[in-house]
Amino acid sequence: MTQDKARKAAVRARMAQTGEPYTEAARRLTDPVSPQAVLDAASREFGIPDGVLSLILRHIRETSEYPLLAAGAGDRLKVYLDHKDWVALARARLGRPEFPHDQAAYEVLRAAVNSGQVIVLLSAITYQELSRTGSLRQRTELTDVIAEISGFATITGRSVATRHQVLTSLAARYGEPTPAPIRPLGIGIQFATGDERCLVLRGRDGRPPDLPPAVLREIETGGRALLEYMMARGPEPGDLPALRAYGYRPEAVVQVEQDRLAREKQLAAMLADGTASRSRLGDLVHARYLFWELDSHLRAGLEQYGIDSGDFFAHGKEWLSAFLDDIPAAAITMTLTEKGFRNADKAWKGNDLRDADAMSAAIPYCDVVLTDKYAAAQLARSPAVTRLGTLVLPRLRDLSE
Repeated sequence: MTQDKARKAAVRARMAQTGEPYTEAARRLTDPVSPQAVLDAASREFGIPDGVLSLILRHIRETSEYPLLAAGAGDRLKVYLDHKDWVALARARLGRPEFPHDQAAYEVLRAAVNSGQVIVLLSAITYQELSRTGSLRQRTELTDVIAEISGFATITGRSVATRHQVLTSLAARYGEPTPAPIRPLGIGIQFATGDERCLVLRGRDGRPPDLPPAVLREIETGGRALLEYMMARGPEPGDLPALRAYGYRPEAVVQVEQDRLAREKQLAAMLADGTASRSRLGDLVHARYLFWELDSHLRAGLEQYGIDSGDFFAHGKEWLSAFLDDIPAAAITMTLTEKGFRNADKAWKGNDLRDADAMSAAIPYCDVVLTDKYAAAQLARSPAVTRLGTLVLPRLRDLSE
């Protein structure tokens, strides 16, 4: 009798928490579904191949501070791949590599990440390039290999990294306390944009479900892995109307890029017609970066340290240029930008901006970075890169070798 009353009380408590009818709440108490079974069923429903989520599940289980990666992850060899390299790996994964060395690179990378020797990192630009792939089939193939090789391990958003680098440079020049180190490695698309919030389970009353902690953690782990995969793969065409009703506006990102591209094209035209002087190109690039890219971070840093903006700018051009060159993200971007403008025949494209953004995010925090041949050549002897000790490579075969 006592046991029956206790069971009824447990059923009613579950009903109040979940909103389930009595029979459903009673069934789930007597026959709970395992988190792994739910994850397997959801993976089949969304067409996710077996094993593709293994690495992200491992990343999540290794950390107690999700979406941050486990502290020891930073000790592994950190590799960043260009979009072209992900395309090559996707073809190799499907057994149709364009070149034999692509297949070799795929096998080596997969073995290296599974053994814990290497961690392959993504940036916000990785996701942006993926979203520009119009075919759902191709996005799915890319997402499969990205999940398998990276486990959606990501570098923190450029805004977070740049803000910290600005504070570090200000502290060094003004003798202020060095800012606390940031944790630049995490998991998922939101972390890559500088947002450290994450999915957690809550009942209707706002409290965690009445489940054993280990079970709750596994449910959240599976949900997070599924969410990251689906966000990377992107929506199916039929989902777009409903998503737009909730505010989905991918064209807003495109517009930001177009606005930035228009500024580059304007300066290129001014250099071509003599309105802007090529002899002062370095000064122009520094000044434009300070105004367009660093303004809010700089103002926040000056305020944090109590530095008057008038006193800061009174130091003059040489001091200000050296200050910018001490900020890794700024120095890398300005290197690529200036070298691009010095090529009078260059036609500026959105890919140039994305390459610069990717390099400024990846080079300060990775050991090996792959990019396209043009960007790699521009960065080959750049002080901004050599000072950090990052190896920049143009080809996937170079990584294998």
